[in-house]
Amino acid sequence: MLEDTLLGLIIKNADEMPDEVAIREKRYGVWSPMTWSQFRDNVQRFALGLRSLGFEPGDNLAIIGDNKPEWIIAEFGCMGAGGLPTGAYPDSMAEEMEYLISYSDARFLVVRDQEQVDKILAIWERIGNQVERVVVWDSRGMSHYYGEYTFLERFEKVLDMGAEKERDQKDYLLKLVERLDPTKPALMLTTSGTTAKPKLSLLSHENFIEASKSYGEVVEMRRGDELLSAAPLSWIGEQLYNVARFLMVGARYNFPEETETLRKDLLELQPYYFGGTPIVWEFIISTIQAAMDNADVVKRYFYNKAIGTALKCADAELAGQDPGKWNRFLHRTLNFFVLRPLKNKVGLGRVRMAVTGGGAISPEVFKYFKALGLDLRQVFGQSECSGIATTHKADDVRPETVGVPIPNVEIKLSKEGEILVRGKNTHLGYYKNEEATKAGFTEDGFLRTGDAGYFGEDGHLYVFDRAKDIMTLEDGTRFAPQDIETRLKFSAYIHEAMVCGGDRPYVSAIVSIDLENVGNWAKKRGISFTTFQDLSQRTEVYELIRNEIRKICERFPENIRIKRFAILLKELHPDDGELTRTRKIRRAFVNERYHDLIEDLYRAGNEHDLDIEIQYEDGRTSKFSGTIAIEEV
Repeated sequence: MLEDTLLGLIIKNADEMPDEVAIREKRYGVWSPMTWSQFRDNVQRFALGLRSLGFEPGDNLAIIGDNKPEWIIAEFGCMGAGGLPTGAYPDSMAEEMEYLISYSDARFLVVRDQEQVDKILAIWERIGNQVERVVVWDSRGMSHYYGEYTFLERFEKVLDMGAEKERDQKDYLLKLVERLDPTKPALMLTTSGTTAKPKLSLLSHENFIEASKSYGEVVEMRRGDELLSAAPLSWIGEQLYNVARFLMVGARYNFPEETETLRKDLLELQPYYFGGTPIVWEFIISTIQAAMDNADVVKRYFYNKAIGTALKCADAELAGQDPGKWNRFLHRTLNFFVLRPLKNKVGLGRVRMAVTGGGAISPEVFKYFKALGLDLRQVFGQSECSGIATTHKADDVRPETVGVPIPNVEIKLSKEGEILVRGKNTHLGYYKNEEATKAGFTEDGFLRTGDAGYFGEDGHLYVFDRAKDIMTLEDGTRFAPQDIETRLKFSAYIHEAMVCGGDRPYVSAIVSIDLENVGNWAKKRGISFTTFQDLSQRTEVYELIRNEIRKICERFPENIRIKRFAILLKELHPDDGELTRTRKIRRAFVNERYHDLIEDLYRAGNEHDLDIEIQYEDGRTSKFSGTIAIEEV
């Protein structure tokens, strides 16, 4: 049946609504549409074009670039050619790309532009024996490349080759789909890689479709819904919540002009459904808070009054209580005149339902968007379970939990408190890693998630942290550093934070400031600075961050409140190996890099001389040094 495979769903939608818009891409300020029949034809032609270039069933293909229609045409075209696609994050450095390409055995690459091709050329000596062709979909400024490097091919040329071959194989894709086994691998996606190099999770058509069906029983999505591609396509979240659902219900999948124009394109499109990682939601709040910080007194007063009243009503609603007639009236009034226009201004005015996943989100961030009137729900999942195992139901949302198991998925806890998942959403295993695959499942077939948590009396799942990241103070107090970190990042002035304290007498933190917001704060107060490093060590900035930490930590028990902190001279960054490409802290790596600084947080001194090596996106390395202040909270 066509509904059993992802490729089958493309054919089904093209048959049922051939002239309806499937995809839009913003080009030169205009949204350019592609119908379902055009999308199906492009997928079929790309598949046939790959075969013309020598791509064989069983070959693998890696895609590298920003979110564009060409990405998903290449992804499904690879499936149509009998291959297995995977993807790298567009901001990956050359060495990261080399690892993924080599590990995935990719014989063909599809990349966006000159920037990605230059990275490929930098590692070509080491991958050239494996990779046969590199297909480029944006060749601007690259005319001379094609004469010099014979392995390069234009995306349009591949489509043209496929169109030529299509004359004799009009039903190529349909015949392939009729032979496809839904339980076989459809694509490979990287795992988060917080503790080691990412593995490749093998996911089948059935995994995606069953996960989407189960999720669809909890969250309604309608044909023609507008979706915006915001998260990287190499991430499971984008693949499940947008790509798979786009195919399942016949939604419209929209692509921004550039990553940098996402905020503007979100505002213009006003999608019906929007999802993002916690960092996306934190970014939106930071943008709003920074704007309000720079607003005039009148605007700031009404915003604070509106959001304060809305938070009171949201807290009461979430607790199942009545906020009172006056608060309800005030909230309705201020919502109409203040919050609703604000929601429209950030592009969330038409959102019927929003989702956050891919990491822990601060309850304060969650409540903020509930107060704005957004139906925001958390999900818990990872690549290995197709991106979802639990979520909130519309009438049962609790900010401190990740909801309840979705239909057809079983969840239980091990004796040690590890969260275990079983269902048709769990992956087939790790590519070329039988040992990790075997270790990743229990004897009775439950997936080991590696996360620690518990079920409350309300039936909701509460997630602490990665099981191996739970810390214990010297006095025996156990705490989850991630919980404190996510709350710290609710501050508009804290971009990243890493909490320390395992086997220590107290909790401490190293903090990375938000340059834009702290910079605006400083300028408004006449505080001069030259660089990030200079700004980060200003006494006024330390006082600002101290007050933020103190305010946020008031809600924690006394013995796990942050006692000392230091502000880094630079951002924690994926290019430096400190964060994953989905912006999760690589705790072991950061602990090692800043080992001496962390040690000084537990000594009597009040400063640390930092001297580390950092790596830029183009592969260059340099020394980074300076003096970091260490202060009490």
